[in-house]
Amino acid sequence: MRYLTAAFLSLIVWMALPGPARAGDVYRDVVYNQMPAVSDGNFTMDIYAPDEAEDMPIVIMVHGGAWTYGNKQSAIGAKQANFFTDQGFIFVSINYRLAPDHPFPAPVEDLASAIAFLYRNADDYGGDPDSMFLMGHSSGAHSVALVSVDPKYLRAEGLDLGVIKGTVPLDGASYNLVRTGERNGELPRFYRPAFGSKETVWREASPTLHVMDGRRIPPMLILYVDRPVSPERAKELAETLRDHGYDAKAVLAKNRSHKSLNKRLGANGDKFGPMIADFFRSQMN
Repeated sequence: MRYLTAAFLSLIVWMALPGPARAGDVYRDVVYNQMPAVSDGNFTMDIYAPDEAEDMPIVIMVHGGAWTYGNKQSAIGAKQANFFTDQGFIFVSINYRLAPDHPFPAPVEDLASAIAFLYRNADDYGGDPDSMFLMGHSSGAHSVALVSVDPKYLRAEGLDLGVIKGTVPLDGASYNLVRTGERNGELPRFYRPAFGSKETVWREASPTLHVMDGRRIPPMLILYVDRPVSPERAKELAETLRDHGYDAKAVLAKNRSHKSLNKRLGANGDKFGPMIADFFRSQMN
């Protein structure tokens, strides 16, 4: 009994210790769009806001999952929301329509809709609509890159590329699908549910091939890990952006895998979360 009492007291003391900072307000399953015959669950976002948020910059996170699986909670790192709210950002994680039922361009269109919703409703959550940033992992990296370089997606929402102040794609490998498919005349099986077999679709879906002069393309910090395809695609996108006069950098995330870059982002000892937060802050007026 003595040992049980001591253990119980230790538990009480442990529970009383201060833990990591938590988001002040969490708004779950906010619906940002609606479509006939499509479940609203495809168009929901979780919004994490610091205490007494007012005019705070907004980070929109787009999860990965090969365009076919994952969601706004299961497919992002457990510490991301707390890290960014601790850093003075409102953190938003979104759901979007998934393939094969909803192939490209559905995910990019949904991201544009989410951006538009937050731009027009930022004040309701303590956010600054003029300080919006994008981040996405894997297939989500593709979506944030494409919506940042091809203006038609935001134009359909009555906005332009200028509403995005900075973009961080995390280890995407699909920035130039034409190059990926040209060797065998088809995309690897991994990509087909989202992009099919037509080169015209691959071209339309390739961020690198949409970089042009005279657009308000935001600065990009493109992180990649040491794995097949990803480094060359990241470097190609960054180089193409710079060749057209835009601010872009491709950075190797050392000692990270494709999964751990996302899962450990913002955790204790992680250096890439602070790198991203500093990059976002550097783009603020």
